[in-house]
Amino acid sequence: MNIVTHTLVIGAFLLITACGSQESETKITPDTSEPTTPAASGHGHDHGNQPTISMSLPIAGVMLDIVAQGTLRPNSEYHIEVVLVDGVPGSTIRLWIGNASATGSMKTKADSHGNNYHAHVRVPKEINEKTALWVEIRTPQGSIGLNQIALQ
Repeated sequence: MNIVTHTLVIGAFLLITACGSQESETKITPDTSEPTTPAASGHGHDHGNQPTISMSLPIAGVMLDIVAQGTLRPNSEYHIEVVLVDGVPGSTIRLWIGNASATGSMKTKADSHGNNYHAHVRVPKEINEKTALWVEIRTPQGSIGLNQIALQ
């Protein structure tokens, strides 16, 4: 009897405390006319009044629309929304801020929701005028591509 009671209590606790956000699949259409206006993210909450970069980026035969919101400060975080505009769905996207080799950076794999991707990317401790947002994509066919977005 005690095992059943403990199991029910633990199960109820986990159910109550679990993060069950229901993210909607909304297509983000970047606005390249004003790349520094703040924008709410498409995943259910706002990241405040931070600079925003919006652009299209071709990589490995696919076209991505990318919205990056954040401030380039050591150890801060950028919030990235990616939409697969053209290409085969099912790609794996990794992002990092720093240099092409990712030395001193933390690579982040974007969460996929159909053609929409989302990631939180950490700014490294050391930044300079060449620090960029790097986007690496691996298509379902095995092609790997790399491109960058200047952050300064």
